[in-house]
Amino acid sequence: MLFELYVVRGDSMTPSFQPGDRLLALPSAYGRKLPGRGDAVIVDSPSAPGERHIKRIVGLPGEEVQLSEGYLWIDGEHLVEPYLGGLPASLGLEERIWKLAQEEMFVMGDNRAHSTDSRVFGPVCAGMIVARVWFRWWPPRRWGLEG
Repeated sequence: MLFELYVVRGDSMTPSFQPGDRLLALPSAYGRKLPGRGDAVIVDSPSAPGERHIKRIVGLPGEEVQLSEGYLWIDGEHLVEPYLGGLPASLGLEERIWKLAQEEMFVMGDNRAHSTDSRVFGPVCAGMIVARVWFRWWPPRRWGLEG
């Protein structure tokens, strides 16, 4: 299949994606290469078999992901996330660190206050990335290429 259709449910990816947005996603977008940081992807849910979610890749294989005092750090460098639309990178002041294995990625929703993501279920293996979000075709006022 050349592309798959997805409907955004829930608000874990606002402001980038709104409930009801219709998306085209490319299942073969990556071929032999790995997804990139900042890509919006469709991922198999590690906590609910059979479910798929839209998330954003923030951590890549082999990196150290750290949430500290409301900021996201990758290998000790603050990650600037323009897609958050002014929302905080992390809620709270606690510190958490994940060291990603060679086939693992760290995914998060853009609306961190309303997202179940790698902070809850841990890093995901690259094989759980089903497709890359490519195009929003609905609603018409927000249609266009993603990423």
